[in-house]
Amino acid sequence: MSVKYSVRFIIILFALLLIFSSAAGASDFRAEERLVIAEGEIINDDLYFTGNSITVDGIINGDLIAAGGEIRVNGIINGSLAAAGGSISVNGNITDDIRAAGGTITINGNVGDNALVFGGNFILGRNASINRDLTVGAGSAVIDGTVNRDINGGASSMEMRGTAMGNVTMDIGDNMRILPGARIGGNLEYTAPRPAEIAEDVVSGEIIHREPPDERRDVFGIIGGIIGYLWLLLVGILFLVIAPVVSQRITDNISANPLKNLLWGILFLIVTPILAVILLITIIGIPLGLILMVIYIISLYISRIFVGLWVGQYIFKASEKKTSYRILSFAIGLLIVFIGINLPILGIFIHFIVIVLGLGAIVLTAYGYYKSYKEQKSI
Repeated sequence: MSVKYSVRFIIILFALLLIFSSAAGASDFRAEERLVIAEGEIINDDLYFTGNSITVDGIINGDLIAAGGEIRVNGIINGSLAAAGGSISVNGNITDDIRAAGGTITINGNVGDNALVFGGNFILGRNASINRDLTVGAGSAVIDGTVNRDINGGASSMEMRGTAMGNVTMDIGDNMRILPGARIGGNLEYTAPRPAEIAEDVVSGEIIHREPPDERRDVFGIIGGIIGYLWLLLVGILFLVIAPVVSQRITDNISANPLKNLLWGILFLIVTPILAVILLITIIGIPLGLILMVIYIISLYISRIFVGLWVGQYIFKASEKKTSYRILSFAIGLLIVFIGINLPILGIFIHFIVIVLGLGAIVLTAYGYYKSYKEQKSI
């Protein structure tokens, strides 16, 4: 990974942690296959939802934190929305912020504050409005609505027919089109391999185009990526040889319930450092806090190993085969993961998903072993 994308990933990962920072204090937790707040229903509380399908047609007087396959908000949230899912659609009104990470994110309603979105595809519909700033990271971004302040971020491709009252600052991987009907009240500043297609008289301020640095010159970034891959490969092989049963259990947990893994991975990612800091500021808890931080750092590092193993086994069906074949499938699976997390723009989102998926599987496996130990001890 180049220095540019390494720094960007750290910044965006920190931002994504903020997406779910309120989860630890959520007062109404619900986990079901299908969750619905029906039209006419009013909830006076913060909600924490996880499920395959989540629909809000009613009113929530509080925040909604949701993780699921499909998340649809047609009603009103008098608070903020934090969501992670395959498909996220907001057709209603959010009085505070939206923070979302997903495969496809569509906003057709009104956002009272800022919007922070990261996904494969992002659409801001023609009737949508964001009262303050829009920060976006996407493979494809379509801006047809209104942003009352600035637009910042990056996308492989971007198309704009809507309005930004302030500045637009974007990193573009391929092409950008500012079409007739669009309006930019400030400056348009973008980095792209070629000049954007910009309609006449749509930008009130300056238009600044910068070409991206030649990635071929980033020799150290390429070498660093190869070394990083080889180190993870070595550690993963040690896991497969020394602890094959544990490695397989972690991988099986990813296959069994990926959404559950994502949820627990996100919780572990957020709660663990907070708990460690609390322990570290108490004299008695310093040793435990240090141990917790070491576990946290190691878990972050090895989380990618188990996702690579899962990808390899999914492709080659190698879970029941001998160790040498599992090592080969792991090497290929890990390579696929490394390629994915190093993709421009989308790699940020993929890296986040890989980390939380692996973390969740580690946590659930550890809990499974703990339960087995407790049951054996009680016999």
